[in-house]
Amino acid sequence: MPEKKLGLISGNKDVIAEFREHTTGYDIRVFSSMSTLKPEELLCAALDIDSIEDFDNVQFQLSRIRKVLHSLPVLLILRVGHLHRLEFEWFFDEFVLYPFRKMEVQRRLDKLIWEKNLGSSDNIIKIGNLKIDMDKYSVYLNTEQIDLTFKEFELLRFLVENRDRVFSRKDLLNKIWGIEYIGGTRTVDVHIRRLRGKLGEEFNSIIETVRNVGYRCKAQE
Repeated sequence: MPEKKLGLISGNKDVIAEFREHTTGYDIRVFSSMSTLKPEELLCAALDIDSIEDFDNVQFQLSRIRKVLHSLPVLLILRVGHLHRLEFEWFFDEFVLYPFRKMEVQRRLDKLIWEKNLGSSDNIIKIGNLKIDMDKYSVYLNTEQIDLTFKEFELLRFLVENRDRVFSRKDLLNKIWGIEYIGGTRTVDVHIRRLRGKLGEEFNSIIETVRNVGYRCKAQE
């Protein structure tokens, strides 16, 4: 049985059946109301908005639901006719339209849970739109994973961890490659150039070239 448990609040048999059909890798627990929901056992909750009887009072009802769910991500299931009344200050994290389109529910759920896991880790470095997962040696630009070599990862990690400090090429060579490395400092420039190519414009907002000195990570709020 899948370990990733999701709560689906709906009394519509067609919605329930199609929701199950459009998701894989999740254990879907169906609830007819909030009273039986156990948020501590779930990774995410999907709410069929038709489960809320009074649509004019939807914001109040969603605020009550949020108090039960706390920080649990909420996926709102809407119909096209609801879109003109959708308000972004409502207490939800993402929405999807029913009838569902192929892979849409799956990808929206994956994104919500990815963000939840990313935000809950104590070993995540965030700077700008970049997220560095120290445990998994993974780098994400927005929600896209960037494929870095080990040395590229270590170079980026070191600069970000020591933001606003300028390091010469020799400093970086010693820190990342070790003092026994027999190559020249040009190796650092090669890896910086590769990082710039992979991160695109985001690189220039994070890593700065200090002329005639080396490199540094710009301090970010």
